[in-house]
Amino acid sequence: MLVRLALVVASAIAVALSASADERSKWWVSRESRAELGISDTQSAQLEAVFQSLLPRLRAEKQALDREDAELTRLMAESTDEAALGAAIDRVEAARSAVNKTRTWMLVRMNRVLTPEQRALLQAMHDRHQRERGARGGGPRP
Repeated sequence: MLVRLALVVASAIAVALSASADERSKWWVSRESRAELGISDTQSAQLEAVFQSLLPRLRAEKQALDREDAELTRLMAESTDEAALGAAIDRVEAARSAVNKTRTWMLVRMNRVLTPEQRALLQAMHDRHQRERGARGGGPRP
């Protein structure tokens, strides 16, 4: 259940990390989602505080991941030095791990704000959105 809830939160975080993020990506702010999940004003504010507290770190870690990935791509095209490629791969995976750890801590902290019933409703809402997305031809990304 925690892993599936992580996917729900990770989806919201990924959208929010992009420059085009808006309030619709934040299920804890959306009027419709809040009503469906029974999220109070206090809970919404707490969830937003958790999100805002970790967002700068997530953005910085995502930028670091993008830089390391670009460098690995460049090395793959230009170099046959396996030691250099191995080091670049290690840096990419360390950067990816940092993003995932921060995202998971965000999930843990958000999870503490929700009741067990709200977590179950959030999971059901996520499952429904995934089915709808699949029906529109926007299935899971590779």
